[in-house]
Amino acid sequence: MKRIGVFLCILSCLFLLTGCWDRKELSEIKLVAGMAIDKGEDGKYKVTVEALNAAELNTQTAAGNAPTVVEGIEGDSISEITHLFNEYYAQFLIFSHMKVLVISEELASAGTLDFIDFLERNREVRDDFNIIIAKNGKAEDILKVTAHYRKASSLKLSPQLDHLLEDWGGDPGMNIINFISELNLEGKEPVLATVRLKGDVEKGMSMENIKKVTPDAIVAVDSLAIFKEGRLVGFLSLEDARNYLWVRNKLKTTSLSIECKQGDYSAIRVTESQTEVTSKWKNDKPSIRVKIKAEGFIEGTQCYKSVAELGTIAKYEQLINKTFSKKIMDTITKVQRQYQSDIFGFGETMRRQDFHSFMKVKDKWDEEFAKADVKVDIDFVLRRSGIRSKSFLTETEK
Repeated sequence: MKRIGVFLCILSCLFLLTGCWDRKELSEIKLVAGMAIDKGEDGKYKVTVEALNAAELNTQTAAGNAPTVVEGIEGDSISEITHLFNEYYAQFLIFSHMKVLVISEELASAGTLDFIDFLERNREVRDDFNIIIAKNGKAEDILKVTAHYRKASSLKLSPQLDHLLEDWGGDPGMNIINFISELNLEGKEPVLATVRLKGDVEKGMSMENIKKVTPDAIVAVDSLAIFKEGRLVGFLSLEDARNYLWVRNKLKTTSLSIECKQGDYSAIRVTESQTEVTSKWKNDKPSIRVKIKAEGFIEGTQCYKSVAELGTIAKYEQLINKTFSKKIMDTITKVQRQYQSDIFGFGETMRRQDFHSFMKVKDKWDEEFAKADVKVDIDFVLRRSGIRSKSFLTETEK
C-alpha cells in the first residue's frame, strides 16, 4: 500500500514537469540587439530593428557576411509593428536581449514619446537597455553602421556608453525605468545621451567599414539631450554633461585639465567624488547650494614645478577648486537661462528638504528654477603626484 502511494505521488509530480508552453526552437528565433524609432511618412512611427546574425558573431563560424539584418516598418502602434516583422524575417524576433533604443531628434522634439508605454508594459522587453537620441539624422541610420567591436552597432554602443560613464563621464546611464521616473518627478526633468553619425552611412553599412583602419562611418557620443515637459528642447556639450553628472553625484572617475600657467596645463585624475545638494526657499526665491568633495592625483603637468616643494600641492588644489566651481556654475547658469528646465533635480531636492515651500511653487517650478540663487563649492584634495614628484623636463618652474 505504501509503495502504491509513493508511485502515485511520483506520477502526479510528472504533470508538473512538462515543458514551457511557449517554447521556441533556437532555429526559429532571431535576437534583436537594437531598436530605432523615427517619425513615419505613411504612419505615426517607423520602427527599425537590428536583428543579429549569430553565426557571424562567432569567430569559428563567421564567413564574412553581414553580422546583422536591419529592417524597418511604419505604422501607428509600436505593438502592431513589432508583431509584423515576419514580413521580412523568417524567424520570430526576441526583444529580451535588446541593448539600445534610439529615438530620432525629430520625434523627441515633437514630444511624441507615448510609444514608451508599450516598452514598459511588455513582459518580453527588459528594462536595462540604454535610451539615446540620434542627433542631426535618422535613428535608423545609427543601427546600420558596422563596427569593429562586436561588428553590430547596438552591441558596440551599449559598452561604449557604459565605459564613457565609468572612465570620464558624459553618459547619464539612463534606462527606461529611470527615464519614466524622471518624466513624472516633481522638480526634475530627464536627460538622455545623444549620439551622432560621423561619415557616410551608405559606406558605413558595408563590411568594408570594419576592414578599414579609419572607418568610413562611425557612431560617436555627441552631447546631452535636455527635456522639458516630455519634449526635447536642446543639447549640452559633453563637458557640460560631465558637470551635470557631478552635480547629480553620478560622476565616478574623470580627468581634468587645469591651466597652471598661460598656455600650459596640468592633468588631474579624479578618483573619488561626493556631492551634497541643499535646496530651500530664501528671500523669495530658491536658494541652492552644491558642495562637492573630491580627491585624485596628478597625471601629468606642463608647468615643470616639483610638487615636493612646499605649498605647490595647495596651489594646485586651490586652482582646481576655483576652475571647476566656475565651470559647473556656468553649466547650471546656461540651463537656467536657455532652457529653464531643472535637469539637476533641485526642485525634487527642495520637495524633500523644504516640502511646504516647494508645494507653493511646484506648478511654476521651471520659472523659479530660472531665477534661483545657486552656489557651487568644490573641496578637492590631491593625494599623490603619480609615481614621481619631479618632472623629468626640469626641476624648476618654467
